[in-house]
Amino acid sequence: MIKICLVEDEIDLHQMLKFYLEKSNYEVYSCKNIQDTTKYLNEDFNLWIIDIMLPDGNGLELMKRLKKNNSNTSVIIISAKGDCFDRVTGFEVGCDDYISKPFLPAELVYRVEKLINFNMHKQKEFSNSIIEIPPYSIDSIKRMVYENNTKLEITSREYDIIEFFINHKGQAISREFLLNSIWGHDYFGSDRIVDNYVKNIRKKLPDFPIETIYGFGYRYN
Repeated sequence: MIKICLVEDEIDLHQMLKFYLEKSNYEVYSCKNIQDTTKYLNEDFNLWIIDIMLPDGNGLELMKRLKKNNSNTSVIIISAKGDCFDRVTGFEVGCDDYISKPFLPAELVYRVEKLINFNMHKQKEFSNSIIEIPPYSIDSIKRMVYENNTKLEITSREYDIIEFFINHKGQAISREFLLNSIWGHDYFGSDRIVDNYVKNIRKKLPDFPIETIYGFGYRYN
């Protein structure tokens, strides 16, 4: 179940928002001030909803603290002020959305659903972008290679070759085909440049299984 921490000191508004959020099948934890949030700072919430003006402090300061602990923490700021300064400051500090009082509870629920869906989609994209080939992890979005969570110094061309082998697993790849696929048909030079790059990749990723097919090319197993 999606967990939300609601930080709002206006009792009537708090109860109404909690009711609508729970009606939408969210698990809501209530806080009336910043002090109440201390027991939840280490909890794994999907979303925080924070009022700026709280009786014992500023909601933006609470958000800064949450973002410092975990930059991926999602926060919706609510405020009665609604002026441009608050909006700009909120987004600069790192809020994910901002809603001004007065507002309909249904609008907040809509914004919550939109943000939750966006985060779930982003997490799915991230998980799909990681290729695990122990002890290596290949991030196809960042074009980075990690060995046991340590980033390896891989050139852009080396990454292209690594990803090419992964996408052609088990296939016998000639030097000419690899050269044309990576460098392009306009490349003029020796196909032995492929051997040099494969040599470098093997040195940097000794457990990445590239097999030499003598007189022909390579195969990734």
